[in-house]
Amino acid sequence: MKIARLVVVGGIGALQLLSCSSDPPPVCPTGDCSLPGSTIVKWTFDHYPEFGFSSDTCIDMGADRVSVTATLMTDATVTATMDAQCGEGQISFIDLPAGMYTMAVTPIDVNAVPIVKTAVTGQVMAGVSGLNTEVTVNVPWDDWTNAVDGTFLFRIQWAGVSCESATPPVQTQTLKLDSRGTLITKRTDGNQKMDGTDEKPCRKLSEPFAQYVESVPFGPATLTITGKDQNDKVQFERTFDTFIGATKNNPTITFDVTAPPADAGVDAPLD
Repeated sequence: MKIARLVVVGGIGALQLLSCSSDPPPVCPTGDCSLPGSTIVKWTFDHYPEFGFSSDTCIDMGADRVSVTATLMTDATVTATMDAQCGEGQISFIDLPAGMYTMAVTPIDVNAVPIVKTAVTGQVMAGVSGLNTEVTVNVPWDDWTNAVDGTFLFRIQWAGVSCESATPPVQTQTLKLDSRGTLITKRTDGNQKMDGTDEKPCRKLSEPFAQYVESVPFGPATLTITGKDQNDKVQFERTFDTFIGATKNNPTITFDVTAPPADAGVDAPLD
């Protein structure tokens, strides 16, 4: 409906049409028009930055989707379940009832079959209006039911520099890779055995490609690196805790080998 009114400007009258609407006001998402809180659950797979390993991917682990179940810790009858494409990396629960929740994360394959032994959990307070909350749940290496062997890619530097620039220069390197108590006897791309018995010329940092060894057990491992000078004397030696990701799509880890302590053997593995 439109209503005409007379507007006087400088003594001249003019009609102006005004609009009146009977449409209802917009409906708010909450009673007071505040935005509901979001509780965000993110996931990572085999995230071990302390070992220089960022994470495995959805493709690496064969995860098609991820299902997340939220359960109120003070009342297990209050639950909500959502799922999303694995590659989205997160799920948002909107306007959960207030309280602390257990978030159970389950990666599933293309056949909707779980690919972990048990759901991996984290805890988070429900988001409230004006304050979203989030938690990141890492699926650990030993929870997968479908993990496969992987490629271990690495570079070596000696007190921060390449072989030829080390003090003294490093002539040969020896590598010993141990996977949870099992000595790895496979060979690198440079045909060097990984069992600690095979001396090879030191690989310079200027090489265009990283060193690698294929089809080694997925999971935590230790790598002992020894460097000798031109007189066949050990000048550098260290043992590193490391991680071998699934399949071939893995990051290159750089290991910095320092001189062994005087009158001491190889350093103990890092905690």
